[in-house]
Amino acid sequence: MIYLIDDNQNNQRQSLGIYFVEEDIFNGYLTSVEKIEKREQTNDISHLDFLRKAKCILLHSTIEDWDTEKGFLKGSTTNATKIKESIANEGENIPLVLFSLKEAQSDENIYRPEKNPNFVNLINKNLFYTRLYDFVNYYKDRNIIELRILVYGKNFQAIEIKRLSEIILELVALKNGDDKFAITDISGKQHVFKNFMELSFPDDNWINILNDLEDNPMAISEFRNKINLITESFLKYGKNICSW
Repeated sequence: MIYLIDDNQNNQRQSLGIYFVEEDIFNGYLTSVEKIEKREQTNDISHLDFLRKAKCILLHSTIEDWDTEKGFLKGSTTNATKIKESIANEGENIPLVLFSLKEAQSDENIYRPEKNPNFVNLINKNLFYTRLYDFVNYYKDRNIIELRILVYGKNFQAIEIKRLSEIILELVALKNGDDKFAITDISGKQHVFKNFMELSFPDDNWINILNDLEDNPMAISEFRNKINLITESFLKYGKNICSW
């Protein structure tokens, strides 16, 4: 179950034309939580135990605590802190997405998969809601939490491939085209090459491609050309149609 935790006090979803949450069309896949009572004891998180089995937590970073008599408590966000730091542990325990009305940041600041692939911080709330349907639908169809849909949109693969290709090409930018590609050229960034290859050739083992590059080194110019062709294929067709 994906848990969406947002007070939605100003009916922002409705103002954006987002009705599928209230209509519960993703019953069994998405649960909306708008009110969480404040606990007086700072270390008490027992009331949040229902989140421990969540597949993913989508958290309005400044959701205000709830009191049965006073309603929402202005400026009190203890539950948001407990969910972020204790329950999800910033994505280490449970994939976590933080969203807010703050101005949109660059994708590089929002999501750093090389540091933590299960943590998104801090996506603009309006942008988040325009991509939420595709995110939950992807999970419903594939049973996969694909955070990049929230970060980049439903065409996340093309955008991700472009980002990865720029890093790879930068690694060989100072080499001559006639030079032979060497594994040491991507030293320290093999995870980037791995991600690029796994997206481009999902049915192949990226290690086999890497080993073939080591056994049969190609010219840097050919290596660059292959990376560029794959990137162009994603941007044009939404998938890779090129062979390595």
